[in-house]
Amino acid sequence: MRRALVGSRSFGEFVSVGEETLIKAGFEVRRVRAEERPLDASQMTRIVARESPDVIICGAEPITEEVLRASRKLRMVMKHGVGVDNIDLDVATDMEIVVAYAPGRNAAAVADFTISAMLALLRGYCEASNSTKAGGWKRYMGHELGEITVGIVGTGHIGTEVVKRLGGFGATMLAYDVVKNADLESTYSVCYVALEELLETSDIVTLHVTLSQETSNLIGARELEMMKESAYLINTARGELVDEGALYHCLKERRIAG
Repeated sequence: MRRALVGSRSFGEFVSVGEETLIKAGFEVRRVRAEERPLDASQMTRIVARESPDVIICGAEPITEEVLRASRKLRMVMKHGVGVDNIDLDVATDMEIVVAYAPGRNAAAVADFTISAMLALLRGYCEASNSTKAGGWKRYMGHELGEITVGIVGTGHIGTEVVKRLGGFGATMLAYDVVKNADLESTYSVCYVALEELLETSDIVTLHVTLSQETSNLIGARELEMMKESAYLINTARGELVDEGALYHCLKERRIAG
């Protein structure tokens, strides 16, 4: 019987259709045990060698060359989500292992969360909640989302959904991407600009690009210095897009609002 090894935490957590489909197709479904987490490359290699799967259904765990070579039967790696930066694509290609993912499936959910983060930052929800719980009643003055400029870095599936939601608030929208979306320009009045202009002008900068050699540390000390002191940075993409050390110092020195 063919075997599918599930490393993704969320696969089948809320709906059973995925596992049911695999079983119906003749797969034995094996899951990484809770006590085996967290999953680094060495741990994942040991599990794959033990289970010898035909298919790996992964989340964010590293699928390195060692992991890919640990099962002689491996024919496919399925990313339960988007972004395949955790998978060694060159080795998978050489080994003729198919790599697949689910583009756009989480776009609406991530876009909703992004808008909620904007509102929370602009209105000081977390600070106000903590103040109230501590017995205080401090007044927090907020800002209206429709009266500010939002810079969207990356207008793929998720960035596009963010634009659609921002359109309802009436925010001014700038965008940066290597490929421009003419529909966003015409329908939502999105203005594509250089990254530097977006950083200098936006009240909120929100990141929605994939992680690659070109985008790693896309936002570093130089880019953070370009932002307004009143601006906020939101990253619902990959953590490695931002130089965390530079961001820490920027926040500590109150160079940006949050």
